[in-house]
Amino acid sequence: MRLSLCFFMLILLPVATGVHAWLFCRENLPPLTQEAVARLKAAGVRDPVVAVRFFDLDVSGEAPNPPARQQALASIRTLGPLRLQPGAERIHVKASLSAKLDQGTLRLSGWFPAGDETGNVRRLLADLRPDLVINTDELHSSPEVLWPEGIKPPFTASSPLLKPIIDTLRVPAELHIRAKGDAIVLSGLLPATALKAELVAALAEVAGARVVDPTGLQASPHVLPAAFAKPQLLSAFVNSFFSLPPPRTFDIQSDGVPHLTGMATRQLESVWLALLRPVTGSAKVDAKFTLVPSMYHFPGYQIQSKLPPDTLDSLREALRECVIVFDPGSAEIPSLEQAKLATLASTLLAAGPSLGLVIGAHPDPAGPENAEKEISKARAEAVQSFLVEQGAPTTDIHALVFDPVPAGSPAAPASPRCVELLIK
Repeated sequence: MRLSLCFFMLILLPVATGVHAWLFCRENLPPLTQEAVARLKAAGVRDPVVAVRFFDLDVSGEAPNPPARQQALASIRTLGPLRLQPGAERIHVKASLSAKLDQGTLRLSGWFPAGDETGNVRRLLADLRPDLVINTDELHSSPEVLWPEGIKPPFTASSPLLKPIIDTLRVPAELHIRAKGDAIVLSGLLPATALKAELVAALAEVAGARVVDPTGLQASPHVLPAAFAKPQLLSAFVNSFFSLPPPRTFDIQSDGVPHLTGMATRQLESVWLALLRPVTGSAKVDAKFTLVPSMYHFPGYQIQSKLPPDTLDSLREALRECVIVFDPGSAEIPSLEQAKLATLASTLLAAGPSLGLVIGAHPDPAGPENAEKEISKARAEAVQSFLVEQGAPTTDIHALVFDPVPAGSPAAPASPRCVELLIK
C-alpha cells in the first residue's frame, strides 16, 4: 500500500509542478511583462519589447542616451523573480545630434560612438559658418552608442544627422565697406572665397597709403547665393568707388539694394550707377552723395604738382582769393577781374614749370544744361588765354567745365557764373 502511494506521489509531483508552472505563466507572467515594459518606458526607452521564457527575460528597444540605457537595465534587474540573462540586453542607443543657436554661439548636444567625430563636426561647421563659435561641451561619446543604419563617419554637409542643422544655419549674403581716415574696412558674409579675394585685390589696387582690412569679411559656401555677388562686375564698381578720397561707404544685403554715401561729382555719380546696374539689376540705388564740382574739390585730393611746401601754401592762398566772376550771359572777363588775373600771373610764373593748373568754370545749375556748358567752357578758355598772354606757364594748364552743384549745397560756389583756379 505504501509502495503504491509512493509511486502515485512520484507520478503526481511532475504533474503538480507542471500545473503550477502553467498557472504561474498564465496568472503572473503577463503582469510581470507589462511591468517590465512600463519600467523601460519610464526610463525613456522607445518601442520597448519584452519576451519572457519562464523566468528569463529578453528586452530590446532604443534608449535616448547611455545613462537612460543603464537606468532601464538596472530597473529590469530588480524585477524578481525574472532574470535578465547576459546577451539578452538588446537595448540600443543610436547616435543623435541637435543644435541651439545662442546669439553668436552654436551649442551642439547629443551622443556619438567612441571616436573623434566630434572634432570633425566642429571643424566642418566652423568652415561653413566661420562667424559662429562652435560649442561641443554637451556633445558626448560612448562605446554604447551605435551609428544609425546608413550613416558612416566621417560626416559631410549632406550627412543625415548634420544636414538639418546646416539647413537652419544658412544665412543671407551681405557686404559692407567703410573708407574712413587711413583705412578701408570690409565686413559681412559672401558665398565664395574667390569673390572675397577679388574685392580685397580691387581695393588694394586703389588704396594707396590706406590699409585694407578684410578681417570682418567672411566667405563660406554655406552663405546663401546673392544676386549682387557677381565676380568682376562687383569688384569693378568697388575699385572705382573707393579710388576717391574718404569718407565713403558701400552697403548691400540680400535685398540687392545698394546704399552709398560719400562725396561725388555728377559725372562720377553717373559712372558709379552705370557700374552698379549689371550688379543689382533693377534694384533702386540709395545714394546719399555730397556733390562737389570736380575731383579736385575732394578734401583728401592729393596734389600732383611737385612744389615746395612753402610755395604750395602761398599759391593756394592766392588762388583761393582769385575767383573770377562773369556778367550774366557773357564770356568776356570784366576789367576788375582782369586786374586780379594780371596780379596772379606773376605768382604763377614764380611757381615754375612744375606747376599744374586747372581752370574750371562753374555752370549755373538753374540754366539750360547745354547752353550753360557752352558758355562756361568759353569763360574758362578766356581766363586761360588771358593768363598765357600775361606770361603764365603753359606747360600744364587746362581749361574745363566743372559739374553743376545745386545752390545751397556745401560745395556750391559763391557765384554760379565764376571761374575757379586750382592746383592740379
